[in-house]
Amino acid sequence: MSSFLCSLLLIFIFTSQLTIATTDTANKFQYFCDQNNDGGNYPTNSTYHTNLNTLLSTLTSNKDINYGFYNSSYGNNTDKVNAIGLCRGDVKLNDCQNCLKNSTVLLTQHCQNRKEAIGWYNDEECMLRYSNRSIFGLNEIGPAYFVWNTNNATNEVEFNKVVNFFLDSLRNRAASGDSDLKYAVGSDEVGPSNNQTIYGLVQCTPDLSKTLCDDCLVQSIKEISNCCNNRLGARIVRPSCNLRYETNSFFYQPTPSDSPSPSPVPVPVPSFSTPPPFAQNNTSSQDKGNTSRNVVPVILLMLILLCSLLSSF
Repeated sequence: MSSFLCSLLLIFIFTSQLTIATTDTANKFQYFCDQNNDGGNYPTNSTYHTNLNTLLSTLTSNKDINYGFYNSSYGNNTDKVNAIGLCRGDVKLNDCQNCLKNSTVLLTQHCQNRKEAIGWYNDEECMLRYSNRSIFGLNEIGPAYFVWNTNNATNEVEFNKVVNFFLDSLRNRAASGDSDLKYAVGSDEVGPSNNQTIYGLVQCTPDLSKTLCDDCLVQSIKEISNCCNNRLGARIVRPSCNLRYETNSFFYQPTPSDSPSPSPVPVPVPSFSTPPPFAQNNTSSQDKGNTSRNVVPVILLMLILLCSLLSSF
């Protein structure tokens, strides 16, 4: 009987530590509704609800921003809402704003009454997140999701070597960006006769320092060997950074007239903070998702040991 009760207790505690990602396939929208935020739910028509709606409705209204990064707050004390909107660096301004507007509708609909949520729309064309806690200038690697192509490279050793070297070069370029844009794309040749091309994209939220952006992307590149080795394409998507590579071109190539001319504004960067990632599965006809690792609290390990002792009697 003690073993049965211990099993139930462990299942309850373990599942309470997870936030599961969900895919709205019809709208190509991937989202997490945070279950571990101490703030919990907000009541409908509460001050927090009003502040959230106000902030999201005005998030992209700053006409001086033409580089796809929006971060602002609204409200005071426990009713204060913080939000970040980030568009992929190759997305045009009008498409960026439409993407974030669609995300606003979908995220508040799917994560109704949750104080913290994050979502990516249309294959990471844009990301929207909001919270009742400070989320600016922090390297947050979770919640995260990984997606990869189901096809393998023929020359695995060389392919993996080129992919890692290539993404490292993009990482250095993106991390060296300014407080408006930390983004890099490019292509490289693979194979003994250079008969295959890979295309890559890396990006951080530009409120990160160079060091924090670099840290986030380094961790994502290292994750490729765990989730996506030998795969002809992969995506690792986190709140603070994302990366993607494919054997076909997937990013928009801007013309000179499309290039923004941002005016850099220094952004203060608070201390480093990294909450644990959460489990997630994502599957499509082309790609298969993986489960990100979870941090098991010390108290859970103690309970496992306690249950083992009880079951021995």
